[in-house]
Amino acid sequence: MRTRFRSINTIRTFGILVTFVAGLLLNAPMAAAATYTSGSLALSTPAISTSATYTLTFGGVSLSAIKCIAVQFTTAIGSTSKPTGMTVTSAALSGTSNYIPTPASWAATNDNVNGIVDLKFSSGETPASASGRTIVLTTITNGSTPGTTYYAVVSTFNNTDCSTSPVDSGNVAYAYSTGVQVTATVNPTLTFTVGSTSCALGTLSSSTTASCSHNIVAGTNAASGYTISYIAGNTLTSAGTGTPTISAIGGTATTSSTGSEQFGINLKANATPSVGANPSGGSGAGLTNYNTADNFAFNTAGANIAQATVPSASTTFTVSYIANITTATEAGAYATTVTYNIVANY
Repeated sequence: MRTRFRSINTIRTFGILVTFVAGLLLNAPMAAAATYTSGSLALSTPAISTSATYTLTFGGVSLSAIKCIAVQFTTAIGSTSKPTGMTVTSAALSGTSNYIPTPASWAATNDNVNGIVDLKFSSGETPASASGRTIVLTTITNGSTPGTTYYAVVSTFNNTDCSTSPVDSGNVAYAYSTGVQVTATVNPTLTFTVGSTSCALGTLSSSTTASCSHNIVAGTNAASGYTISYIAGNTLTSAGTGTPTISAIGGTATTSSTGSEQFGINLKANATPSVGANPSGGSGAGLTNYNTADNFAFNTAGANIAQATVPSASTTFTVSYIANITTATEAGAYATTVTYNIVANY
């Protein structure tokens, strides 16, 4: 018979206190069984009232035939009381176990009232090695009390009655926990910058198209992105007699046409006239009527011109303005104020 332990070896795994203790056998007299030289118990999760896998590992295993591996979960060595809330009804031996050569040959008989899992194989097998032998039990529901020390008592027998012909025995301690809830808050963010307060079209001519541009930068962590719109109220207007205007193109985009009155905008890189740039960065994009090269629109009632439909890093939009006039367009200084707005879609 092996010498009993004189010390306690403590192992901490995943926040579980795992202690090997030489102890009493519950199913057979200690005098007839050898004692493991080391042992540990690891839980796939120590959370209370949660389904878990229990991995028991032992050293100093006797290299002799066994027909029963008895595992009892108890509140104290020598007690038949299982941890409160623990359920072993569906416990099974995993095929990853290596305590015996062919774990698939072993069947589990479970006593949920007393917290006992008996693993049996009538033909018996001999462990392949004395060290690093694992018993992996799946589908066990953890107990409901955290911070209390419990024990797994393991005994092997060369008899399927799991009582006579004892071979090895030992105990490991473990505990459950409620876990630590880690919380954090991410504040909503919205980036919106209009790169200029003015855009000069210069002196207009009926033979050429005037243009200018500026940037708008937008980004957000909103779940559904953002929408950018403009609020105009008026097209290019002169303060002269009769307050003459240069006609807005309207809500439907069209191409630039010299020699006719037009005022419009878009968010693309254009060739006619050569002005603007495509949106860059993030996932923002121009909307219909403002997202086609060489096509411009302007609705004096305002309109949505760009959006992102998901959280987006900053997108740089280039807003390009064009103006065309006829030979009869009234002389004067023309201006309008276009106000841009952004709404985050949470």
